[in-house]
Amino acid sequence: MMNIAIVAGGDSGEFEISIQSGKQVEKEIDRSRFTPFLIEIRKNGWTYEQHGKIFPVDKNDFSLHLAEGHIRFDAVFNAIHGTPGENGKLQGYLDMLGIPYSSSDVMTSALTFNKAFCKSVVARYGVLTPPSVHLFERQKEQISIVTGHLKLPCFVKPNNGGSSVGMSKVTSEQQLPGALAIAFREDDEVLVEEYIQGRELTCGVLRTKGEVVALPVCEIVSKKDFFDYEAKYTKGMADEIVPADIPQGYPMSAKRSPKYSMAG
Repeated sequence: MMNIAIVAGGDSGEFEISIQSGKQVEKEIDRSRFTPFLIEIRKNGWTYEQHGKIFPVDKNDFSLHLAEGHIRFDAVFNAIHGTPGENGKLQGYLDMLGIPYSSSDVMTSALTFNKAFCKSVVARYGVLTPPSVHLFERQKEQISIVTGHLKLPCFVKPNNGGSSVGMSKVTSEQQLPGALAIAFREDDEVLVEEYIQGRELTCGVLRTKGEVVALPVCEIVSKKDFFDYEAKYTKGMADEIVPADIPQGYPMSAKRSPKYSMAG
């Protein structure tokens, strides 16, 4: 059977939800084909727990030295939310070791994790995105930059992060300082985007057996003001409708109806 390392944890505010993701993968994996090892990733160490004992990961070759022998991994299931599993760092490490993994490659991960850079790239291909400003922690006149370039309401979010951690919806100028402070606690870069009224649609894509396959489109209907951390991870706080109720063959172009929107 194949040894599969399920990596979870990471170095961001998404640590706990990532651990839950990893445990769910470990629970559901087909044990007739795979032997799973849940690896916890932290800044101060990569470890595996077995029968209450903690074993460090050998980073020289990403392996474990257990009582039953030297465990090498045939593949990695990446369940990390945030850094280093979503921004390309872990992917680069695994590429150098020649170990296959389940997530996007280094370049794709690095680009998509940085929201501002990703927006600038996809805009060149005609993808419509909301007006935004990219702020840095030491930048002066942050409030005036936002109010001078954007209309309210807007979303304030860490530029490098996910799960809506540190994200706020701002409806008045008086709320901006607090929202920026919350976002800067998670990252030294912040993206502020104008709010767009519309439906939230998402579509996963994966490569399998050499082919790129688009999964069914999902519509997310949050029971909060927006799809925040609580709505994402609290049972009953959001409806995820699959497949989404949209016209068959709906054109994703600049001519699309304003009734539909893309949300990030």
